Formats: sequence, structure tokens, C-alpha cells
Amino acid sequence: MICATPSKPFHRQILARVARKGRGWAFTPHDFSDLGDPRSVGMALTRLVRHGKIRRIARGLYDCPHPHPVLGQAGATSDAVVDAVARGRHLRLLPSPQVAANQLGLTTQVPSRIVYQSDGAPSKVVLGKRQIEFRRNTGRNLALAGRASGLVAQALRDVGQAHVTLETIRHLRQRLDAAAKKQLQADLPLVPAWMRPVFQQITRDDG
Repeated sequence: MICATPSKPFHRQILARVARKGRGWAFTPHDFSDLGDPRSVGMALTRLVRHGKIRRIARGLYDCPHPHPVLGQAGATSDAVVDAVARGRHLRLLPSPQVAANQLGLTTQVPSRIVYQSDGAPSKVVLGKRQIEFRRNTGRNLALAGRASGLVAQALRDVGQAHVTLETIRHLRQRLDAAAKKQLQADLPLVPAWMRPVFQQITRDDG
């Protein structure tokens, strides 16, 4: 599928923005709210889908597939879809322990069902053979949503208290930048007691 430029200026603006974002980007009408009113944006996206310029992944969620030498066509990544949903619905998101551990490189196993806790309505998105699920949770855990400390805390839950090793700590220390480590220190009161010493070891500078 080639994202060619149609004749209408409004459509051209939408496709120009999609092209600037690059391959693998997912988007919602919210990403074009500055170009026109919601109805006009929605109609333009519908026309672009109809003419094969973009693809509708789910209700109000789109991407622009591109040729791939093995897959034939490749579209938005699961991370891009999650980001688009969060932007479009103004959600706070916290990945499941399994997803967090994979994102931080503590496991190479990619879950077939990608689960996020959110403060929005429950929903699901099917992306090829994977399913992305958003589960409503207004509990204390969401205080760490969208923060490095939340990602690390969830990953440690997947590892398990009894299985956190020096290698785990070294890996996370190397993986996180200075800003993320500062965030871990600030959020110590928000994580379970057993995680606090681990957070402190991750943020030490002695290697």
C-alpha cells in the first residue's frame, strides 16, 4: 500500500503528516484536530480508507501499511497502537508485568496478549495475531502510569521478589538513563516495601 497524495488539500495535509511521522505510526482523529473540526477529519479519514491510502485497524484507529520483503505488508507496531490509543483517549496506561519485563529486556518472550491497565473504558484491539487489551483500573498502581518507575515496578513483579538477582539490577541500571533513575528515587513511597531496596540499588552510581 502506497500513501500517495490525493488531490484535495485537506487530504494532502493528513497524508503529509502521516508521512512525516514515518513508517509504523498509528493515529486517531485526535492527531489531526488542528486541521479541522472532528466531523471533517472523520470524513476525510473514511475517504482515505475507502481509497486505500490508509488502513482502519479498529474504530477510530488507523495506520498506513508499507511493503515488507517477508510479510508482504507491515503496519503499525503494537507500541505505536498503544501510544495512539493513549493520545486519542487521553489515557494513563500501565503495562502488565509481562509486557513491562519484555520492554525492559528482562525477557525475550513477547506475550500474545498485550495488556495495559488504564483509567478509561475497557477495550480491545486485534493487531494481526496479537491482541492488545486495555483494562480499567483506578487503583493505586496507576499513580505510576506513564513513568519509568511504573515500568520497572511492573517488570519486577514479573521477575518476582525471590528471583531478583544482581544481574537483574545491573541490567536495569544500564537500561535506564539519569532522568529515569531520578524518577525511581522520587517514587520510592509508591512501590511495595520489597521493591524499595531494589530501586535504590538500581539508582546507585557505583556500577
